[in-house]
Amino acid sequence: MWKFASVLVLALLVAACASPGSKSGSGGGTKPYPLDTCLVTGTKLGSMGDPYVKVYGDQEIRFCCEPCVDEFEANPDKFLKMLTK
Repeated sequence: MWKFASVLVLALLVAACASPGSKSGSGGGTKPYPLDTCLVTGTKLGSMGDPYVKVYGDQEIRFCCEPCVDEFEANPDKFLKMLTK
């Protein structure tokens, strides 16, 4: 049973990496994140470890830490407006 679950999880991870919304930017129409800073705090991405990456609608968003994801999700329109400035 564990082997089956492990294979299933691995297959899902590989499929997610190869999906049209992946970081490569090819296909799928997901817009790449245009900034090198966190959308919520303005902190340089990577300064607190690997950025958290989410796709909201057709836009990739990158955050410096997990609490910023929660803050974004509480009011996404407020932060998405910052990408169009």
